[in-house]
Amino acid sequence: MDTAKDARVLILEDALKRLDEIISNRKLKFHIDYGLLGKAVQRANGFFYEVKFSYIDPKSLAEMSSTNQLVSSIHEVGEAFHKALKSTGYSPNTPKDALTLAEMEYSLRIVGGFQNRLLNFSDDPAFAVDLLAVEIGHVEQIAGSKNLTLCRCSDGKQRWQIVTNLQDIKSGMRLPCAVLPPAEMMGVVSEAMFLGLEELGDSYEIGPLSKPSPKALDSARGQVMQIIKRLM
Repeated sequence: MDTAKDARVLILEDALKRLDEIISNRKLKFHIDYGLLGKAVQRANGFFYEVKFSYIDPKSLAEMSSTNQLVSSIHEVGEAFHKALKSTGYSPNTPKDALTLAEMEYSLRIVGGFQNRLLNFSDDPAFAVDLLAVEIGHVEQIAGSKNLTLCRCSDGKQRWQIVTNLQDIKSGMRLPCAVLPPAEMMGVVSEAMFLGLEELGDSYEIGPLSKPSPKALDSARGQVMQIIKRLM
């Protein structure tokens, strides 16, 4: 396995860079121990280069000591982040601050699921991020926009906010989506992206996307490759 070019490893690298940038620049607008967070991210970055240039098979990489220690270090960041968020009762006041929180959550999710992606998914770049089946709840037009719609969705465990320019989006639809780096559009933060308008149907269980269609995989693959290109 060429770990230096594997999409799962490169998406992990991108997530670590996002965490480092947020913590180094103290972008979180509530009281938190930046010293603890900074040391944990620094440890994780040290282990990352052993992971990236290990050139071993996925199972061995998932079980490697450096991988375990990297994930454990970022788990510490996540625990401290969520504890501080809860204790302060913080709620973002601006789209920029909301985007920072969404980037934290995205990056923590990527690191936390890294070993699972190695053990249970192929090296297809589409599987370097999480693919979900979600049900759309509330739908509304974004103020000031002609073609952007805000959809509030659920995967059965978590609620997602997805901004889309797809037409004919309706409440109750079940659609495939990819959890991608969040983006702010017209003052609203989007936490994922629909992988087209192929309805999954009422019988399709929401949650991790089982048996993604070729179109959904193509769409996810393209988005992942765009993230990887920005690393180069």
